[in-house]
Amino acid sequence: MRATILTLLPFVLPISQKCLAFTAPVSHLRVGHSSVSALEAFRLETTTSDEGLPSTNTFLDPIADGVTDLSILGLRLGTCVLMVHHGIDKLDHVEGFSANVVAKFFGFLPGDPSFWTISAAATQIAGAGLLAVGILARPVALSMMATMVTAVVFHLLNTGIEGFPLGVPAAHSYNFELAAMYVAVLAYFSAAGAGAYSIDEKVFGGELKLYESLFEKVTAKRE
Repeated sequence: MRATILTLLPFVLPISQKCLAFTAPVSHLRVGHSSVSALEAFRLETTTSDEGLPSTNTFLDPIADGVTDLSILGLRLGTCVLMVHHGIDKLDHVEGFSANVVAKFFGFLPGDPSFWTISAAATQIAGAGLLAVGILARPVALSMMATMVTAVVFHLLNTGIEGFPLGVPAAHSYNFELAAMYVAVLAYFSAAGAGAYSIDEKVFGGELKLYESLFEKVTAKRE
C-alpha cells in the first residue's frame, strides 16, 4: 500500500498544485478598499428579501401584477354578466324548467320542483351580483359552481358526452360545454377569492381576514 502511494505521489502533487492555483484567485475579491470572500461578494451583490432569502423580483413584477389583477377583474365581471340571464330565464319559465329539468332528471330531490328552480335562479342572479363586486366571494362562487355542476349533470343525462373530447357534435359545441366552463371559472374564484379589486379586499382588508375575525369573535363569546 505504501509503495503504491509513493508511486502515485509524483503525479498527484502537480495536479493538486494546479487546482490550488486555479481556485486561489476566486477565494478573495476586492470590493472597494476591503478584501472579502467570493461568497461574501455574491451576497453583497444579491438583493435579499425581508426573510433574508435572495429576491427574484424584477422591474416587470409590478406591471405583471397589475395586469394579473385587471385580468382577474375582467374574468369575474364577464362571468357574472353572462351568468345573470340564466337566472332570469328560470324565473320567466318556472313551470317549464321545474317539469322538464328538475322533476324529470332530479326527481329524487325533496320538496316541490319549483323550489329548486327558484333557488337555482336566485343563486345565479344574487350570486352574480355579489361576486361581481366581490363580497364573500368564495362561498358565493362555490354556491354558483354547485348550480352549474348540476347543469353539467343535466346535459350529460340529457344528451350524453357527445363524443367528447374529440367528437364534433352537430351543434358545433357540446351541450354541457358552457356549463362546464362556468364550473371551471367559478372553481377558481371559490379557491382564490375575488382578487385585488373587490370589496372583500378594499373594504374588509381581505376575505380570509374577515372570516378569521368573525371566528375569533364567536369563539370569544363562547369562552
